[in-house]
Amino acid sequence: MAFKKFRKQLHEIEVKENYRRIPRGKLEEKDWGDVADLIREYYKDVYGVEVTLAVLDKINEKKVAEELQEDLQKVDRFLRLNQLEESTFLAPKARPMTLSLSDTDDMMCSVTLETFYPGYLHTDWKCGREKSTEVLSSQELYNESPDQRSFTVCSEVRISQDSLRCSESTIHVTWEHEYTNTKGKQTLSIRDQDFPWRPVVDDIQTPPRIYHDTPVVLQCQVSGYYPDALVVKWFRKNEHNLELCEEFDDVSITKIRSNKNPDNTYSCAAELMMTPTLRNHQGAEYICQVEHPSLERAIKKSTGGLKMLAKPLLEPIRKTLVDNILVQFSLHLKMFYPKDIKVKWHRGETQVRKGVKQATKHTEMFTEREDSLFEVISECCILGCSFADPQYKLYVTWEHETMEGPETRTLSSRDLPWIPHVDEIFVLRLEDNLRTTMMCCITGYFPDALIVSWYKKKNGIVSAVPDSNDMVSKIEPHKKKNNTFGCTAILYFTPEAEKDQGSELICRVEHPSLEQPIERSSGPLHILRLGEEK
Repeated sequence: MAFKKFRKQLHEIEVKENYRRIPRGKLEEKDWGDVADLIREYYKDVYGVEVTLAVLDKINEKKVAEELQEDLQKVDRFLRLNQLEESTFLAPKARPMTLSLSDTDDMMCSVTLETFYPGYLHTDWKCGREKSTEVLSSQELYNESPDQRSFTVCSEVRISQDSLRCSESTIHVTWEHEYTNTKGKQTLSIRDQDFPWRPVVDDIQTPPRIYHDTPVVLQCQVSGYYPDALVVKWFRKNEHNLELCEEFDDVSITKIRSNKNPDNTYSCAAELMMTPTLRNHQGAEYICQVEHPSLERAIKKSTGGLKMLAKPLLEPIRKTLVDNILVQFSLHLKMFYPKDIKVKWHRGETQVRKGVKQATKHTEMFTEREDSLFEVISECCILGCSFADPQYKLYVTWEHETMEGPETRTLSSRDLPWIPHVDEIFVLRLEDNLRTTMMCCITGYFPDALIVSWYKKKNGIVSAVPDSNDMVSKIEPHKKKNNTFGCTAILYFTPEAEKDQGSELICRVEHPSLEQPIERSSGPLHILRLGEEK
């Protein structure tokens, strides 16, 4: 009941000029804490204590006065105000606003006011844009000096990331010390130079070499930023214009995913993936643009003009016969860039990398493709008779800046495509003691370095057939076809039923192009005796 009287009288009491009474509606159903806040709001602290004491005197409630006085003494800011002298008042001194980040992703903002007396300050925090601000709830921690002559207060607020995502976000703190008629304020914009968590953008990481039609990733590391409100854009710049990369189908931009650092700031890797081509990307410059609310201007990092390369691709080396005398070798290297490439043909040495003993003349024909890549055909002609020696070697070596070192191919008679084709042995009718002929047709070989031998196999034993009265071998060359050689191996043979029945005759063909000789067998001989029909 006494407290109700106090609220009623508080509304009715006469107040000084320039002050107004507290409306009845605001006092109804309020507890003592709410009433104390209303007294401070309408009358400040010094005059508010004076009004409070006057109301207590009016209602003549000593018990209420004692209770209220006891409650007021719980807080340092209501210390013996009726006993203070103006000479003891001290104005607050403010330290610069400090910022820190919490584990809950909020920003903690605080200001410290020190060496003031009496021990009450009114602080007010706001955050937001200039025309749309949010009043923040703060916490104040008061400390009294050891000599009880002054106070220090730390006022702190918690600000969410959402309140800082706009470049116009500003934090305002104001304070008022009524006893010294001191007012102060501090303002911090997210774009102020003192804001500590601007993004740090590293140079774009590019591969040491960028190859035509080979996927590549451009990466830009961004770190140390807060709030998590980063925007990254990639641009491609060429001679004529600057284009946003998202407009093209030949790039893929990875969605930004921020990672939280131990100091509660954020970092991320901005990536652009593409498959560059010489025509579209040679000399192009890629720019990573980083935007953040804390930046006056976006940060831009550039790759500089890209230098495109293309490794030469080797086609199978072609071999062509020229006039049955020369072998023409054609090395086809294609899809390389830049044009400068070295091709050498050489022969005779057994250790290529120790030097060239005999350089070989060759011709080169370059072609520039529609996609700006190059091709070269290098041709070298060698006397075909050189390959009659299985040890003869021809080397071709090429170098290009895209290669780690020169590459070499070795060519010998075994690499020639003109391997002898050996037909089955054609056997005429065999009659005892009657001279006959066996033939084996061999075609399509080069060079003309064929060796044909005849062997006889009987009872599992193979032995060479020497020329004798009974057996005579002969080679009859064919007319040249497609510049290759051909022949028929002939064996004139007088069979004897007693010693040759069931034996086999074998034609063995050797050539420099063959790893192993080719053999053809007559199969077991069936010799007709006199008067015997087949």
